[in-house]
Amino acid sequence: MENFSQLVPSFLCPDSHIEEIFRYRWEAYSTHIFQRANGKYIITEFSIPVIHSGVDGTISCPAHHHIAEGRWIKDRKFMRDYISFWCSSEAQPRLYSFPLANSCMKYCIVSGEYEMAKELYEAMKSNYEEWEKERFDSNYGLFWQIPDRDGMEFALLALSYGQSHGGEGYRSTLNSYMYADAVALAETAAMLNRTDDAGMFRRKAGQLKTVFQRLVWNRKRSFFVDRRRDNRFFINGIELEGYIPWCYNMPDEDFSCAWKYIMDEEYFCAPYGLRTLEKNHEDYLVEHSAPGKCMWNGWCWPFASSQALDGMANLLNNYKQNFVSSEDYFKLLKTYTMCHYKDGVPHLAESYDPENGVWYTDLGARSLNYNHSTYCDLVITGLAGFRPQSDGTVRINPLIPAEWDYFLLENLPCRGKTVSMIFDRNGEHFAYGKGLTLLVDGVPVLKNATTPAVVII
Repeated sequence: MENFSQLVPSFLCPDSHIEEIFRYRWEAYSTHIFQRANGKYIITEFSIPVIHSGVDGTISCPAHHHIAEGRWIKDRKFMRDYISFWCSSEAQPRLYSFPLANSCMKYCIVSGEYEMAKELYEAMKSNYEEWEKERFDSNYGLFWQIPDRDGMEFALLALSYGQSHGGEGYRSTLNSYMYADAVALAETAAMLNRTDDAGMFRRKAGQLKTVFQRLVWNRKRSFFVDRRRDNRFFINGIELEGYIPWCYNMPDEDFSCAWKYIMDEEYFCAPYGLRTLEKNHEDYLVEHSAPGKCMWNGWCWPFASSQALDGMANLLNNYKQNFVSSEDYFKLLKTYTMCHYKDGVPHLAESYDPENGVWYTDLGARSLNYNHSTYCDLVITGLAGFRPQSDGTVRINPLIPAEWDYFLLENLPCRGKTVSMIFDRNGEHFAYGKGLTLLVDGVPVLKNATTPAVVII
């Protein structure tokens, strides 16, 4: 897309690979912006049509990633059209798990366009109610899902049923998404002065959280573990998707011990990325399908890696814990960055081998610039630590390594204004002195500040 680079933020830092992949991911994203015959825009997942997509190549599975990333594009028409599409009658928002209301609210918090959430409230409320009809087990108090409908073929739950794509169970995926949607719908209802609805969705969120923590937490493993729906037994392993609840600040602080596994080389931390299944499990990297096909029993998926990093940033910002540090976050982000190469050239496909770093599911034109994860959002909200809040503030808490002396995040849209974030540890790289400076439409609102900090934009 011509001049797209002018619509997105730029990032300057001491790490040339992070700079390069930040640029590359925006370039890759631009190839997935598609203008429909009606003039409206949607975002695609694949570079060529696939048989399991909906109208005009839309697929709900990665849509929350598309919106989290796309909310940082200065031209708002792309996300306005895309979110509105998922609230329309021609969309299939429940074909795969997808937190629609939460994604809309995330966009509104950055753009300031809360009127959009209010206008789409009825459609998003209806979507939640349909999920309840289709996937809520009222006898158990949890939502159930099939791994394939989370986009996770050959996950342990499916394998426990002897299947590749099926197998009903209570998972961290859909239950986290529905909790997040209930919270977002409660906030939107409150804006509309619909106090009954706001109270109802707050209760739904609270009840779901309580039941989820009681029934999906495996005390022996200190982790959120899938339960089969038929017998309600835990499956026999831990998977990276158990960190998804932290993407939405869902778990209480007592559950933070789950993060002891993230940096452990015997569990999730591999030389070239985050395994989707613990290393020592009997099904780890077993090829249950033809080599090179989509399997979630160990291979690194950018979808899962970006969720784990998003949850980790929330943990570091919103919880008191001693299991991971900002240094750990940077290490994993750097490893994730380096997976974005093939033969020394920026590249993004579907999954790769965590033990040797070689792309595994890389299906030519279908996999090119595979739009199934986030990266730029992780740099903005995690590494640089620019974190807009629903109360109108922006919390700033960079998770940069101690050896970094500077970074510059420019052309960042926030609530109708343009932000530049300048960090200069020693005052030697830019003309703003030591510390953090924040410019809003060119005017300093912070100067020579320490972090963490809170500002209003």
